[in-house]
Amino acid sequence: MSLKKQALTGVKWTTVSMAIVTILQFAQLSIMARLLEPEDFGLMAIMMVVIGFSQAFQDMGISNAIIQRQNITHNQLSSLYWLNIVSGIVLTLIVLAISPLVASFYDEPRITGLMAVLSSVFVLVALGNQYRVLCQKELNFRAMEGINIIASAAALATAIFFAVHDYGVLALVYAMLAQAGIASALFLWVGLRHYHKPSFIYKHSELKGFYGFGLYQMGEKSINYISANADKMLIGKLVGINAVGFYNLAWQLVIFPLSKINPIVNKVAFPVYSKVQNDPAALDKYYSFNVKILALVTMPLLAFLMFFSHEVVYIVFGQGWEHTADLLPALGLIGILKALGNPGGAIILAMGRADVGFWWNIIWAGAIFAALTIGLSLSPSTHTAVYILVGMSLSLGMVWHVLIAKIAKVNYLPLVKHFFKTFVVVMLIGWLGSYIPDLTNTTNAFARVAIGGVVCATIYAAYIISFEKNLLQLLKRKN
Repeated sequence: MSLKKQALTGVKWTTVSMAIVTILQFAQLSIMARLLEPEDFGLMAIMMVVIGFSQAFQDMGISNAIIQRQNITHNQLSSLYWLNIVSGIVLTLIVLAISPLVASFYDEPRITGLMAVLSSVFVLVALGNQYRVLCQKELNFRAMEGINIIASAAALATAIFFAVHDYGVLALVYAMLAQAGIASALFLWVGLRHYHKPSFIYKHSELKGFYGFGLYQMGEKSINYISANADKMLIGKLVGINAVGFYNLAWQLVIFPLSKINPIVNKVAFPVYSKVQNDPAALDKYYSFNVKILALVTMPLLAFLMFFSHEVVYIVFGQGWEHTADLLPALGLIGILKALGNPGGAIILAMGRADVGFWWNIIWAGAIFAALTIGLSLSPSTHTAVYILVGMSLSLGMVWHVLIAKIAKVNYLPLVKHFFKTFVVVMLIGWLGSYIPDLTNTTNAFARVAIGGVVCATIYAAYIISFEKNLLQLLKRKN
């Protein structure tokens, strides 16, 4: 099977999985919003900042090095596996130790016990993480995405059970542990059957080549996570836990299209980029195609969310989340810019330049932290945080694309033209879709979304068929 056929097969499996997992996770978010309080979501968001930051250190950033390296020995994989297990145990102990400090920082005693329970996720993930990476490396997306579906279904069932029995925020904690544990167990089962059984050895000398790549990856991920979650950290401290709950659910709606659609391309893109890393023309071709496809898929969804923010929030979360709806339009713009910048990370890693992402994220994290700290100190509100993030994304965020163009030798002019053309089109369609229900004096949220959705989807489908024929033809090609 050719590389392109493998890539397209991977995209197909990831697409099916994305659709099913999105429905399951969207159902979980919607049901939990009706059963839990904003403060519960705020507490979980704060704890996930700590847990997510710590996960960057889980395997010292070496997982992506396994994909990037085309030749890797059994001894190296065994050493990396046990390194991952030890890292998981150490991180669990570290989080247990710092949880009282986090609780004190936010003046919320409940965080100590909750983080103690949640910290076990590191050990659970460590057991199967290497085999998840090997599935991705070998483009075995059938097994990979099947496991993701099963784990997401388990998380949904767990969350509903404990929320109905009045466990509050613990319902979210137990759901995360169930998802991580089941996914890890299944990846372990697949890996032991099809890839390798780790020998009980650890040879530090054989991992030297991995550490340079991995340490930059670890640093980049940790700093990137801080910059991506600085808003939640500072809103929680300077505005309040309840405000984080409203803000986090707004961001969850925006991130849903990004977290589900981007991986369809990016999970496949990194190993594909790695295989053609010495062919600049092929890199340019694959990267440009990926960015254009992501633009065509993510931008209309986020534009629709921007124009129908109050209706969507009411349908998904129910009453009492109006503040969340007010934040969505500006966050939707941030989401569009984020979606188009995300693929750059894969091509940088494929070229073995994890150092670029590391230093870029140091600059970005520093700027975000400084801007949010000053802004929220002067005007402590979630709207302030959103406006600052929009400004940063439109200014400093554009430097990231300049770096990609220079390092990967990507021709960005066609991409810029395609972006602006698509942006104008989706904004016009979104405005028209929201105007039609107004003309008919439709006030019911479900009816407004249905009418607007049909109008927007019909016009956009006609646009794609009429003006994006080249991309459609590329998708249909088999080699």
